[in-house]
Formats: sequence, structure tokens, C-alpha cells
Amino acid sequence: MPRIKLFDVAAFALVGFVGIYTGTQFFEPIVIDRLRKDGHLRTDVEIPQYDEEGNPLSPKSMLDLKGEMDKIQQLQQQLQQQQQQQQQQSATQTNSLK
Repeated sequence: MPRIKLFDVAAFALVGFVGIYTGTQFFEPIVIDRLRKDGHLRTDVEIPQYDEEGNPLSPKSMLDLKGEMDKIQQLQQQLQQQQQQQQQQSATQTNSLK
């Protein structure tokens, strides 16, 4: 039985990844357009807009992504502070009961 070589596996993985990525990029605008025509497109999820050729109209820039990440980090910090305050309050309550 022949051995599977690392190069063969890496090449197969690369071809598979490229095929899946390009396939989703190609079919995404077609599927979204068909769902919109059929009336089955969800309205509670943000759907990217495409032109007639299937190109995205407004791709997210790195500044938009950075802004979103900053907001997420601020929310996480606020949650951590609230959890610490709650832990301190519960510790003082248990100490006062003793």
C-alpha cells in the first residue's frame, strides 16, 4: 500500500480550501438574489448588498472592523468590572452575616 506523502495531503487541502472559498464567493450573490425574489430572505440578519455583477457594494474596511473590536473589548471590560463589583458585594454581605 503506497504511503500518503505530506505534499500530497497539503496539495489536496489547498485545492479543497480554494475550491470551497471561490465557490462560496461565486454562489453567495446568486443565492441571496434568489432568496430575495422568492421572499424567503431573513430580515433580522444583515445581508451584504451586491451589484449586477455580484461584486459587494460596501465591503467592511479594516477601520470598521477595528471599531467593532474596540466596542467589544469595552463591553467585555464593563462586564468584568460589574462581575468584580458583584463579587465584592456578595463577599461583604457574607462577612456581615457572620
